[in-house]
Amino acid sequence: ADRMQHDGWLESYLQAELPNHELVIRNHGFTGDRIDYRPRSSGFPTAGDYLSLSGADVIFAMFGYNESFDDDPEGFGEALSAWVDGSRAKNYSDTGPPRLVLFCPIAHENLNSPNFPDGAENNARLAAYSETIRLVAEAKNVAFVDLFSESKKLYRKAAEPLTINGVHLSTEGNRQIAE
Repeated sequence: ADRMQHDGWLESYLQAELPNHELVIRNHGFTGDRIDYRPRSSGFPTAGDYLSLSGADVIFAMFGYNESFDDDPEGFGEALSAWVDGSRAKNYSDTGPPRLVLFCPIAHENLNSPNFPDGAENNARLAAYSETIRLVAEAKNVAFVDLFSESKKLYRKAAEPLTINGVHLSTEGNRQIAE
């Protein structure tokens, strides 16, 4: 989510597809965010306060990458389920609980460079976390977007790398994922 602040592809596509909805989009994602921990400077509003300030009525949740280093998809699934339940108990916009969309992380792109890992170990963990997110979304009847599988397909077709370091999308990578 953090890298999406650098490229407005998803926002542009949403605005173009839904011109009559007068969408207001706020990106609350920061590098290092986790489902259960969001490091912020002292005095920064809590995640809930920030969602209230934004009047959020749809939340695109993009978790799982940072948590994957714990190698505990079951524990993550429990935390994600609790987050979904807690989010559904909120009313940030005075129109009722927000609609939720769960996105799994993108795959790690092998850049075939001696300066970066090939991503095989990372992808094994990310696959397990992506499946956990899919299962939680299914159990909670929440929309799910499988970026892991789609990014792997895009990497195979791409003439040039779609990430800047294997894990963060480039401008072109963000454009292709948003499509």
